[in-house]
Amino acid sequence: MPAVASLGLCLSGGGFRAAFYGLGALRYLAEAGHLAQLKAVSSVSGGSIASGMLADRWQAFERAGATVDSFLATVDAPFRQTVTTKNLRNAWLRRALLHPRAGRGDALAHTLASTLYEHEHVADLPAGPQVVFTSTDLGVGRAFRIARDFAGSYDHGYAEPAPSSIGLGTAVAASAAFPGSVSVVWLETAGLGLPTAPPVLSLVDGGVYDNLGLEWFQGWSSGRPSSAIRPEFSIVVDASGQLAPIDTKVGSLKSVFRDLSVQYQQTLNVRVRWFVDKANDPPGEDGLQGVYIGIKHDPRAKTDPAFAAGALPSALVEPLALLRTDLDRFLPEEADLLSYHGYWSLHARLKTIAPELSIDSPAWQDYAHMQDAETARLAALLGRGAKRAASR
Repeated sequence: MPAVASLGLCLSGGGFRAAFYGLGALRYLAEAGHLAQLKAVSSVSGGSIASGMLADRWQAFERAGATVDSFLATVDAPFRQTVTTKNLRNAWLRRALLHPRAGRGDALAHTLASTLYEHEHVADLPAGPQVVFTSTDLGVGRAFRIARDFAGSYDHGYAEPAPSSIGLGTAVAASAAFPGSVSVVWLETAGLGLPTAPPVLSLVDGGVYDNLGLEWFQGWSSGRPSSAIRPEFSIVVDASGQLAPIDTKVGSLKSVFRDLSVQYQQTLNVRVRWFVDKANDPPGEDGLQGVYIGIKHDPRAKTDPAFAAGALPSALVEPLALLRTDLDRFLPEEADLLSYHGYWSLHARLKTIAPELSIDSPAWQDYAHMQDAETARLAALLGRGAKRAASR
């Protein structure tokens, strides 16, 4: 295929697990020199926490030279330093207890804004990729999106550019208010300029509606704001959890949660199959060109072994996919392995599908040729991380 002028990126949900996996893919694009071609990012939940960091630090990244080293210094390192040294989940819950009337959604917005991001409002973000933070509007059961250039939805219309009152922390929190956290971000619509919106929108995790963030690049003819950017080639980065098989009898109460998990997994699978089927079609009104990578897939599978020569041992893929999807403190090893897996997953896929976008010799080789004892140690560490609910 010919070289593409514009790239799009979808960053899925999955807490900090998804954030670090996505940062690994971004590191690869930075090393390949393709971040300048990255024109649109559609993200949900944990993916939005990472894309918020990219949007927030874009100007610093460019000023530092727009290289892989500047990406690591201005985007990756500050995020990693914060998440591996602080328990943002506990800080969020403490604030929610101290300010109960504001709600958990507001507490999450404040925590993210005060610990991760330098820009206060979405409208203040520097010029760079059009990062679209997707949440789920509980009032209509569909997506609500906030970007620097617009805010709104198919149901309520769009305001262009984004109203100056919407905070960056609020936009990311609305996208990341994941099920089970009992968090809702209430967005008052007075003064936002949305044609048909109710007085208050109740927004939760965008993954409730579309955990890939993929729909933004689907069905372009169904209506988009005039400032929306449609990329030529899309990369879908999926850190969603997998439905682990069980071999014991399922009771009545447990069946309710299992039913929901099955429905969620199948909805996700439909979107993935649609994208993979369409990705190699000729460009058209409803077609997409691009590649898909998933955290639960081994880069060594179904590809030339040389393309994944530096990838993690296959024995670490499943433990990474089962790692918790929380906002607690992640260990440096967990963060590094997730990003390394995302980096090599993207390399193997691009080398197979779009070699003109790939790197000839990937520089990140830290976990290549790992000894069995080290693989076993890291697998045990990840196994403990999958079960850890309460953090230090």
